[in-house]
Order: sequence, then structure tokens, then C-alpha cells
Amino acid sequence: MTNENFKNKIICGDCLEVMRGFEASCVDLVVTSPPYNLKNSTGNGMKDGRGGKWANAALQNGYEGYDDAMPYEDYCAWQRDCLNEMIRLLKDDGAIFYNHKWRVQNGLLQDRHEILEGFPVRQIIIWKRSGGINFNAGYFLPTYEVIYMIAKPKFKLADKANRIGDVWEIKQESKNPHPAPYPEELTDRIISSTNAKIILDPFAGSGTTGVSAKKFGREYILIEKSKEYCKMIEARLEGSEWNARETGEENSQYSLW
Repeated sequence: MTNENFKNKIICGDCLEVMRGFEASCVDLVVTSPPYNLKNSTGNGMKDGRGGKWANAALQNGYEGYDDAMPYEDYCAWQRDCLNEMIRLLKDDGAIFYNHKWRVQNGLLQDRHEILEGFPVRQIIIWKRSGGINFNAGYFLPTYEVIYMIAKPKFKLADKANRIGDVWEIKQESKNPHPAPYPEELTDRIISSTNAKIILDPFAGSGTTGVSAKKFGREYILIEKSKEYCKMIEARLEGSEWNARETGEENSQYSLW
């Protein structure tokens, strides 16, 4: 299916199913941050009741409609399937900015090699956040996440964007009611550093990628599984306050897949 019908639209559905329905080479850029599978973690306090920095936070309660607790091998296979589809949808001069997080599980580092092996990772960008709590005395407090730039051969940054360094100090989002949002400043920097015209986010969450795309005059395609988050994105893109829109599905503008 052509992407023309879904430019500047929110598609409510499973991202793999939706992406498999699109024709190849139809987007210029993918900017996304998938669920991190945090609730299968051995050390962050989310499963055993400690809570820590997550206590009273949305992420402690989890995502709407998704438990974020897959067996590790299944999670890696799912993410590889998703990345293969993203690669298929990219034009020859496109790139994926894939935000993820390294973790220590059972005393060993998960650096996402199992997910990313074989993909054309051109650069790793360090996103330095602020604060946090570490429950494990075996390693220092993690204060960063990584953004993998997975690039097709002809991908180039916008003019003068190559002057930007590869360590970005950007505070995490604190006012967004979504369980795991990334900050608008992050997507602003990525999108403004490219010449992309059509931008895809297959894990749209609260719609931050779409907000930044709209800000810089680009077109977007947002895929999100949760109907509640789709409503949140609608309200946000229209400039409303968080969750201000109280509408039934019959009044929603997102497309059910």
C-alpha cells in the first residue's frame, strides 16, 4: 500500500503489520524509541516493588495495552523484525535513529548486539540524561541512553549538521503523561539535522516525533498500538493540553489498521 494515504496521519495498529502493508522505499527517515522490555529486568526495582525513581511514575504502572516483559530472545527477535521493516521502507538516502538503552542483566551488559548485528550502524549517539537511582552496587549509576544511527549508503546530514557532536546532553521529559516519552528537544535535533521530507515513527507513543516533524515543516507517519495513546497524540498535535480531548472512537481522526 502506498504511504500517500497516511501522510500526516496517526495509524492505530500493530507496527509490524502496518509496516508490512507499505510499499518499499517510501520514507526518508525513521525516528523511534521502542519499549525497552524493562519489566523483565533483574535490577531496576520495577518487578520487586522497590519502585525507586519509578515509584508513583507512569512507567511503574506500565504501558496501556502492553506489558513490556517479553522473554529476552523473543524481544530481540521482535525488534530485529521491526528494524528489517524499517530498513525496507527507507529510501536509499534514508536513515533510522533508533533510541535504546544498554542494561546490565544478571551481571552482564546487554549492549543490544543481539538486536543490531548485521544492520548498517554508522554511528552511536550518546544521549546524556540527568539524575536517577541505582539499586545495584556492582556498577555505576547509568545516566545515558544511546541512539543508533542506522544509515542507508547515500544518507547525509543537512548542511552544517555535521558540526554537532555525538554526545547530547538533554534532560528527560518530566511533564508528559506517557509512561516513557522522549523529550521534544531530542527529536527536534534529529529531524532538523536531516533533509528528510517524510518521517516515520512506528512506536509513536505520545507523538513527539510528529510534533517535531510538524514544527520543521516535514510530513510524518505515526504508528501506535494503543488507542488511548492515539487520542493523546491527536490532542497534542492539535495543540491541546495533555489528555484534554475526551472523545469516543467515532470522533477520532486516527486510522484503525
